[in-house]
Amino acid sequence: MKKYKSLLFSVLFGITAVVSPIFDVSAASEQASITRAQAEQRALNMINLTWTYSNSKNGTLSSDYVSLVTQPSQFSNLTTSQVTGIPYDWGGGDGLDSISVGAPWTNFLDAINKGAYAGNVNITAGQQYVPTTAGIDCSGFVQATFNIQDYKISTSTMFDKYFTKINLNDIKHMDILDRPGDHVVIFDRWGTLNGVQGAYTYESTPDQAFGGIQGAKQYFLTMADLNNGYIAGRYINIIEDNSNASTLPHPVNAETFAQIVNVNSYANLRSSSSTSSNIISTVPKNTVVYLISYSNGWYQLKYNGQVGWVYGTLIAPLNNGNYITVNNSTYQVNIRTNPSTTSSNIVGVLSQGQYAQVLDYSPDGTWMKININGVQGWSYGKYLSYIN
Repeated sequence: MKKYKSLLFSVLFGITAVVSPIFDVSAASEQASITRAQAEQRALNMINLTWTYSNSKNGTLSSDYVSLVTQPSQFSNLTTSQVTGIPYDWGGGDGLDSISVGAPWTNFLDAINKGAYAGNVNITAGQQYVPTTAGIDCSGFVQATFNIQDYKISTSTMFDKYFTKINLNDIKHMDILDRPGDHVVIFDRWGTLNGVQGAYTYESTPDQAFGGIQGAKQYFLTMADLNNGYIAGRYINIIEDNSNASTLPHPVNAETFAQIVNVNSYANLRSSSSTSSNIISTVPKNTVVYLISYSNGWYQLKYNGQVGWVYGTLIAPLNNGNYITVNNSTYQVNIRTNPSTTSSNIVGVLSQGQYAQVLDYSPDGTWMKININGVQGWSYGKYLSYIN
């Protein structure tokens, strides 16, 4: 959280964080390397996580902990509702594959399903993590983003052990800004918000000066705040996205159809094959796309009329027999209400370069029922070919 005013709580944060295990302990040199694109996707998966909150299940707390817990504001007056993002939890480390101190669950969603209390924004209760609560704080979010398998450690210890200090002028997308003993954020890009200069960030915070939930979100850090004690750092095991093409993900060949996977909601479509390039659009999960080309772990594709790049780990081959396209015998094929050319109406067309999902087959096997962009109907199988 920004502006932890009390030195006492900073000290408590550092002490309890060091002695409370959240991950298996590993030396810094034993941590797995991660690319900037992979780290970004891990952060976005937590920020964009959609889940169901139930007040009766996730808003009830033991009397032993009531005085230590304050509910995040996004849950006020909710009974049961679909919500987005992992809530802030003081001292918590519940990500999508990490857990809080001694927690009897495997990740945040498992915690919610088991009836954990969602979040805690009380940072002045005199201790850090409160048992039975679920969520993630600022340092927990950074640890989970870079997949650091270690104790739940403080902002100070984490920086000293896993990050190299860099000049602020050299900061890149997915480096960090750390104010030891106080707060840590992940740098996205420079920019202005409401006329104020600063840095767009990925972070978990109860601060809501610039909107959003009290939790993991895309946020903003003003230059005035940044210049008040923040240090720029780079993860010691980071891999530049274009550093070694032979080790970068290449799950499918280009010039074919594939599917967006390994995301909770969407993948970023960027202007070039780098996480430092502009995001020009987003591509929803499970969207089938045509891969134009491949370069250094990235795929170029076209979506909604825009050509851009998506990182390779977010691309997967299509399942055999699920998708078809128009073969070379014709330019396009009609989509009809019934498997017949005489007793049906045309409801759409499938053209070269487009794909459709196969839903069913006619009794004689000569027609396919297909779906393209919400249009469902029948097309003659002679003019169709499976994508793989």
